[in-house]
Amino acid sequence: MQTHRAVKAALFILLFAAVASAADITGNWKADLQTPQGQVQVNYTFKQEGQTLTGTWQVAQSPTVQITEGKVTGDKVAFVVNMGPKAGLVFAHEGEIHGDEIQLTMKPSGEFPGSTVVAKKIK
Repeated sequence: MQTHRAVKAALFILLFAAVASAADITGNWKADLQTPQGQVQVNYTFKQEGQTLTGTWQVAQSPTVQITEGKVTGDKVAFVVNMGPKAGLVFAHEGEIHGDEIQLTMKPSGEFPGSTVVAKKIK
């Protein structure tokens, strides 16, 4: 019985440590996006509360757009940028967090073929 309790306690501690060490990506990030018109800078501003992610997205000098459906699970991140009904573009992002870098894949939308970028935290 003692061994059973010790195993349960160890599993609880490991689970708590994994949750406590989950990445917090709150802050400002930037990435370079290659487009048919050339390279442009993408700015991300993230606010993370637990697994919920909110924030904004901006390409070059375009208007700032709110991100939606944001979620951080361990070292994985996912969110959506909806450019609105007039633009007809929805950029779904999925990525993996590596400290001060996030490897992001932007899914294809409209005529945009999709892309992979590395966002770096602005310190």
